[in-house]
Amino acid sequence: MKDTTRHVAESLFSRTMPEGSNAAKLQEIRARQIRRMRELRPVERQRRLEKRMRTANALFAPKERPHGDV
Repeated sequence: MKDTTRHVAESLFSRTMPEGSNAAKLQEIRARQIRRMRELRPVERQRRLEKRMRTANALFAPKERPHGDV
């Protein structure tokens, strides 16, 4: 148990790998993902808002009454 906790703690504070390694490639991939998410957020927010408005309009629209209803 102590070894597992120690390993986890050491891995949290371990130094990054040298340049040219997989760490640099992963860092670049992560940076691209972050940029892509920042670009997509407003678009996704707009889609959710439009979907919410369509659902709200369908739920709260006045219901049509049959002709015999008073």
